[in-house]
Amino acid sequence: MKQAEQILELLQDTSFPQMVLLDGAWGSGKTHFVNHHLKAKVEEQFGQKTYFFSLYGIASIDDFRDRIISLTMTEKEGSSEFFKSLHKVVDGIATNSGERGVGAVLSGAAGAYKYKLYSELDDCVLILDDLERVADEKLIKNILGESLNLAESKNIKVIVVANEDKLYCKSDIEKVFADKYKFSFTHEEVVSVLKKEYECLNDALANELMLNITSLNSTNIRVLKRAISKFTRIQQEILKVDGVDFDLAISRALGSILRICCARFEHFFSKEQIADSINTRFIRALDDEEEKASEGKYEMLDEIFSDDYFSNSEKLLNYCCDGLYEFTDLKAELDLPLKRSLQDCMTSLWTQNKLSDSEFSEGVSLLESFILSEANVDIYKWYRACDMYIYMLDNKVIESTKYTKKSLFELCHSVDVNIFEIASETDCYDISESSFLNYEVYKLYNYKESELESLKKDDENSKLAKSLLSSWDNVQNHIVQNMMHKPIFQNISAQTLKSSLCSWSNEEVFNFARFIKKRYGFSNIEDYFKPELEALRILSIMVDELRNEMKVGRKVASLARISQCLIDARSRMKQNIMMKEKSASGH
Repeated sequence: MKQAEQILELLQDTSFPQMVLLDGAWGSGKTHFVNHHLKAKVEEQFGQKTYFFSLYGIASIDDFRDRIISLTMTEKEGSSEFFKSLHKVVDGIATNSGERGVGAVLSGAAGAYKYKLYSELDDCVLILDDLERVADEKLIKNILGESLNLAESKNIKVIVVANEDKLYCKSDIEKVFADKYKFSFTHEEVVSVLKKEYECLNDALANELMLNITSLNSTNIRVLKRAISKFTRIQQEILKVDGVDFDLAISRALGSILRICCARFEHFFSKEQIADSINTRFIRALDDEEEKASEGKYEMLDEIFSDDYFSNSEKLLNYCCDGLYEFTDLKAELDLPLKRSLQDCMTSLWTQNKLSDSEFSEGVSLLESFILSEANVDIYKWYRACDMYIYMLDNKVIESTKYTKKSLFELCHSVDVNIFEIASETDCYDISESSFLNYEVYKLYNYKESELESLKKDDENSKLAKSLLSSWDNVQNHIVQNMMHKPIFQNISAQTLKSSLCSWSNEEVFNFARFIKKRYGFSNIEDYFKPELEALRILSIMVDELRNEMKVGRKVASLARISQCLIDARSRMKQNIMMKEKSASGH
């Protein structure tokens, strides 16, 4: 690695004590670099034994010296006559004290032995890690002074590994070190390190990792290791889910987990801040004033979560931030992409570019045939097909004799909305501008979709009217469960309801009267039923007329209750509306 070569060059300069500061941020991979690259290169270059240890936990300068003695003694114990005889003495002490090994030298053999061991230290390289984790600033200065003394008086080279930003004795650092090397891995080197450590990172995922960390400008190996460890379990669970496009699902999961971990553990945003940023992003984008007010507060988080394919899942956020694996249905909770038909593959640039030439050619034909469809067509899929076809023409992906960009725009504008299916409530898509490649197609889709929504309402009203005519019992559960607080009577003619009341049994009319009383039996009914205001007047007149026509019977009593409820509801609604209007005008 080029980093190792550059540090070796610094150590070769003998005009100053051979001390180098290897400076790098937390998580940048300094320790990995030392263990896997630098130590071997140093020993090869200088032919000197290298001793590497962490300064974390060192409490005094004596601790520092003892740590060095312990390392050097371990190396020499088997070959030096001095150490062999010393070892016998130590064993004798240990037999009486209950201690054995190197620890007895440091705690029982005491000063003379330690002094001799330390004074004989020579012709080696010391690599001292985690200097910033020494708690006492005075001790840091003492360690630097002791290291400088060794480098000046012996054939000893010293490399200190630290995050200089976390050290406050700047003047001492300037005095002690002849050179400083600012360490960092490139994105390519980070991916290489992680790929060797994690089996789950095949070539395809390593490429995805590279794209993501480049986008995030992250080289923090510790954070990335945390993210990949989280990803490994999710990957295993996704592979168990049937009907999923595994390549796309796993790629999206990796990107989402990397972004959450980067925000939480590299930039130290709280889980709540991350959730707030994600959940308000589109609202803020629509509100210029809100966007200006929040400028700066969300800037970095918006940049981190700018990926269109980020999985906004509360459970994924909890899993990455808190380690809580609460998933019960990954397919729904992560909105995993499903395996697609060839036609569906054609409307996604991701999957389209994975097709063979023959599959792509067949896919173009399928799109052309689909655009020509005349009945039972999903409106979103149809406009997405036109959108993709226009993209392919614009970008010279295809040459077509069937359509031009102009003819497709004209078709998108003039298409008869009756060819489209009226979707049920559960068939709704979450459609935004980002769902389309061409903004003009998106606007035309919205226009036609609103037309289709009007047809849907007309169709629902027609079905409701037919159901009312047949029986109140058949429609009661649907209305109570789905329309209890929705205005509906403005869309049902008085004649339809009159015919229904005439055909219903006494019990049905009685139950309908109970429904009307419950429906309007609360105070702020104007917030829900204002569109029905005029309809209630017309219906109450119709019910009174019907009651007079029938003259007598059990239905007549129920009709009287219905009429009174309608009149009372309309009166209260008018009064509440007037009071709100007066309050708004300041009177």
